[in-house]
Amino acid sequence: MKAWFTAKDLAGIGGLSKHPSNVTRLAKREKWEYRQKEGVKGGGFEYAMSSLPEKVQSALKKKVIASLLPKTQPTKNNDLEHLTQNQRAIADARMTIVAYVQQLEQLQPRYKAIKYFCNQAKNNGLPEHVQSLIKVANARNKNGKSERTLSERTLNQWVLDYEKCKTPAERLQRLAPLQRREKELNELVWLPHFLAVYRNTNGVNIAEAYTQYISQAAEHYADQPYMLEILPSLSAVRRGLKKLNPYMRAIGRKTGAELRALNTYVKRDWSVLRANDVWVGDGHSMKMKVAHPDHGRPFIPELTLVMDTASRFIVGWSVSLAENCLAVADAIRYGVEKHGIPAIYYSDNGGGEKNWMLDADITGILPRLGINHQTGIPGNPQARGIIERVNQTLALRIARQFATYHGTGADRETVRKTSTAVISLDKALRDGRTELTDKQQWAKGKLPTWQQFIDAVQIGVDWYNNEHIHREIGMTPARKRQQLLNDDDIIRVTPIEARDMFRPQVLRVAQRGWVSLFNNDYFSQRLLDVDGEKVVVAFDIHDANSVIIRKQDGTYLCEAIWNGNKRAAFAETFVDKARKERHQRRMKLKQEQVDEIRAEANPVITIEHQPSTDLLHGLNQVMKQKNEERVAILPSELEYQRRKAMGE
Repeated sequence: MKAWFTAKDLAGIGGLSKHPSNVTRLAKREKWEYRQKEGVKGGGFEYAMSSLPEKVQSALKKKVIASLLPKTQPTKNNDLEHLTQNQRAIADARMTIVAYVQQLEQLQPRYKAIKYFCNQAKNNGLPEHVQSLIKVANARNKNGKSERTLSERTLNQWVLDYEKCKTPAERLQRLAPLQRREKELNELVWLPHFLAVYRNTNGVNIAEAYTQYISQAAEHYADQPYMLEILPSLSAVRRGLKKLNPYMRAIGRKTGAELRALNTYVKRDWSVLRANDVWVGDGHSMKMKVAHPDHGRPFIPELTLVMDTASRFIVGWSVSLAENCLAVADAIRYGVEKHGIPAIYYSDNGGGEKNWMLDADITGILPRLGINHQTGIPGNPQARGIIERVNQTLALRIARQFATYHGTGADRETVRKTSTAVISLDKALRDGRTELTDKQQWAKGKLPTWQQFIDAVQIGVDWYNNEHIHREIGMTPARKRQQLLNDDDIIRVTPIEARDMFRPQVLRVAQRGWVSLFNNDYFSQRLLDVDGEKVVVAFDIHDANSVIIRKQDGTYLCEAIWNGNKRAAFAETFVDKARKERHQRRMKLKQEQVDEIRAEANPVITIEHQPSTDLLHGLNQVMKQKNEERVAILPSELEYQRRKAMGE
């Protein structure tokens, strides 16, 4: 904003005369600060803004601020498509009153009819239905408590407006009151600057972001006071943010799946598919605790479900200690053995779904069955919405049956009480206590066993398939699958094929009749025929006494027997190996926590470094000046001093 203005610039501003000559005379009379105008032939004066009257300065600032705001075309707030329900009701009331006045005009002139109507309205002399319309037509108060009636001038204007229109639509538009127009987003010039502060992944709230925004603006506009005057208030900022939709507000504050959950999405049409075209699977941590099948302590189990997308029928399920390849493979095995082989298996990109056991070109379970494995984008569960929804519907239904449920809707105090009581009871039983406290007695039976959990899952899956009416398909999944089922299209496997196909496979090198697998050695004389070559080793995850050996082209070679294992006294199954690795990972994590606690209890003592001189070197220099014996630093020096003392 410039600091000097000519008389022409000031004419008509803040109550000044519209003629520049009168402004010049006023300036001389009030002795405004002035200077010679530069770059203009023949002279001319400019007046300093600081010397102008306060009223004029204020008007100049408002003029400059208005010039900085974006130029927007005013919207017609009474356009038919923009009329609110309240505006329409007011317009209808006004048109009804005008029609009543037109009836009175048949007996007397218009001005007398209007005067008569207003007097009757003031004295409540009009018919009840017309009298009640006056409060609506006034459009003054929303509660209907105002005693205000119509004036003759207002009613006359309504009659004139009514007669100027030719169609009902025009009358509705003209008699509807103007609605106060809210500012559009493009008029909020401060919004982009505020969003630059507000869009923070740390979750800063509006008040904190506003404080930071004002601080930055005060520093940036320190030499522009008129810009500081138009900064929005905190309330204005809150109103402005409400104009943004939830997705726009979340940009920069949320990422990944949480942000995509607010955006629009493409809804997959699964109805065009047939049975066993596409299966979708996913693992879900249960919102409950059960007794661990090995040591009996409370832990949170994992439920893996595999669903036929066309019918929403759960074809396979598995429970495990954690989401891993074994649980997924077991759920697929269950589904294939009972319901045939699908064309496509769709899953997320997690460790349990995308791994060598499922997808390896030669050794993977899915390629051997001819199943095309498709994976979703990491961190994008919306792409598998139907299986995610089942986890919410079925998994929560199963978990709510038990006292150890701690998910949505559970009372926090009861969850805390149950959890501490179950842990206390478990510890007492492990310590061999015979007398239990009241709290421990109360916890008895609260923690379900592993078998109780499995039975509950089976009952829940049967209920979902056979009794649950699915909202999108309008019937039970079992009935829908029956409609879509065509036995000619179902590819089934025999029990012998299933046993062989669902053995996980790995590639190993045969060495002089032996192959090594998971610290176990397996021997067969036939392995000498493929000595030094890679062979396919198929193993049973529960039985490590033997493995099936095939060539890479799938030709059966032999069955190798565990024997001569020098690393373990007994053959170690794959399940045992996985359990041991899980144990080692958990122990490593706990050891890191212990090391951190010990480090906090024993802080590191920092010794100040002497940058200029080594301490021992400095001590030797002092001794040398005093003609005293040199301090021995090395073993050789110590030996020298010993010999010197003995006269050797």
